[in-house]
Amino acid sequence: MTTNRRAFTQGLAGLGIGVATPALAQAKTVEVAMKQSPKMLFVPGAVNIKSGDTVHWTNAYSTTHTVTFDPAKAATAANAALPDGVAPFDSGNIEEDGNFSHTFTVKGTYKYVCIYHEAMGMIGTVIVS
Repeated sequence: MTTNRRAFTQGLAGLGIGVATPALAQAKTVEVAMKQSPKMLFVPGAVNIKSGDTVHWTNAYSTTHTVTFDPAKAATAANAALPDGVAPFDSGNIEEDGNFSHTFTVKGTYKYVCIYHEAMGMIGTVIVS
């Protein structure tokens, strides 16, 4: 005699016996705002996420910004660092009310800049565990 899973679960439920099912890990999205008062900043400047999570940057101001994970485009290469094996990437220009999202799948520390305001301290970090 064979019993399918649904019939078995329904039978247990009829007896008042619950069946535990593993919880699926939920990916999350972390918000980062681009601020310009009193100075140009990513807020928060550092975020800690898990592999599979997404970071979403939003520019509410009229000043153009970028989210640049490319040491070759940064004024100081160390301000835009990537884990080994991760290719550089860049949002391109983010205008007023624009946004950019990236899902991180490789663990490590990512450092990024706004190429227009790096010298003003617009530098951020994403740590993926």
